[in-house]
Amino acid sequence: MVNVVTGQTLLYICFAHLGLFGIAANGVAVVAGSIPSYFLSRHYVWEKDKGEHKVVSEIVPFWGLAFAGLILSTLFVAIADNFYDHVLVMQAGNAAAFSLLWVVRFAVLEHLLWGDRAESQLTESST
Repeated sequence: MVNVVTGQTLLYICFAHLGLFGIAANGVAVVAGSIPSYFLSRHYVWEKDKGEHKVVSEIVPFWGLAFAGLILSTLFVAIADNFYDHVLVMQAGNAAAFSLLWVVRFAVLEHLLWGDRAESQLTESST
């Protein structure tokens, strides 16, 4: 939720008040919003407060999907920016791209990477 609020707020500020083109405003919003999102996800979603950041199971999947979100949302925002010069359309393009990517991110991060591990830990702790 923090990522959505941060990203949408930055997109609004960069596009409506700083006068950046939709693509540039989206890039700033996505990059700046992804940094706190990673650390908040690590703490609240994955419950990993301490320890090393694991390259294969944390860093590569999260930042790979964040980069995919940057590409997809930039594409959606560029299309929106070509047809309408309004901040709400830019925000809708960004939100649509990340909504689509959220489904993929959930499937990849929760089920493919950590789903089996979580199930095996649950069965081990119950025996």
